[in-house]
Amino acid sequence: MNFFDYFALPFGIVLKYISQFLSFGNYGITIIFFTLFVKLLLFPLTLKQQLSTIKTQALQPELDALKRAYGNDNQALMQEQQKLYAKYNVNPLSGCLPTLVMFPVILIVYSIVRSPLTYIAGLSSDAITRLAEIAKIDAKSVDMQLTLNSTFLKDPSLITEEVRTIMDGKDFVNMQFLGLDLGTRPWDVFTNFSWSILPLLLIPILTLATQYLLQWYSSPNRGKKKNKNADPASRGMNLMLKLMPLLTFGIAFSFPAGLGFYWVISNLFSLLQTFLINTFFVKKNEKEVI
Repeated sequence: MNFFDYFALPFGIVLKYISQFLSFGNYGITIIFFTLFVKLLLFPLTLKQQLSTIKTQALQPELDALKRAYGNDNQALMQEQQKLYAKYNVNPLSGCLPTLVMFPVILIVYSIVRSPLTYIAGLSSDAITRLAEIAKIDAKSVDMQLTLNSTFLKDPSLITEEVRTIMDGKDFVNMQFLGLDLGTRPWDVFTNFSWSILPLLLIPILTLATQYLLQWYSSPNRGKKKNKNADPASRGMNLMLKLMPLLTFGIAFSFPAGLGFYWVISNLFSLLQTFLINTFFVKKNEKEVI
């Protein structure tokens, strides 16, 4: 097990119960319910971040005035900015927290997606190793469980009495959803082309599109003219936000499609969260939030 596998264990238990009792083994619906669970778990942090962003943006005219007044005295400028933030109870760094949390969560989800026999089928490591020996698959390969699971599903003749004994009443995981194998990498379209996996390219494309849409909709500057006099830190943050969708596209393209599918559903839920927060938590005066 790697470092993130230990964090993935409690999430894996949730995923297993979702698969058994909510989605009835449908892999795509399992991911949708699991994504909803993660969103609800992180909602307090998301709410705090979005309200802090709105407050910070509402303070922008006063921040600009401070820059004009103390532009040549960085120490005095920082002190006055801190006083302004304290006055309105704003933490300018809190807006970065969801982004910092997002990547560990993605790594945890990746650990779960590439280990369906552990987290959904509920097999022990010894049982998985023995199955790999029977199927003659390298037990140390990165995506061994995905390959192993797919091998037994594609060739039922391999499921001998010994395999049934090892499985102990458990089933291999059908990772098909709407005709797509979410255990396959979109990249495989180019390395092992077949028409059946060509639609997988839609997943990284949707990941890119929904990430851009989310950033646009979540931006407090939506519909406003760009500030050409923004400070270097703000310009750097804006550049990072522009590059983020490209990064998500690369990850969704290179990793099992289940991860990209999770990311698409997560972005859609985030859009809904943003709408609900703007509707029910933000007052007309953006310096005042519930």
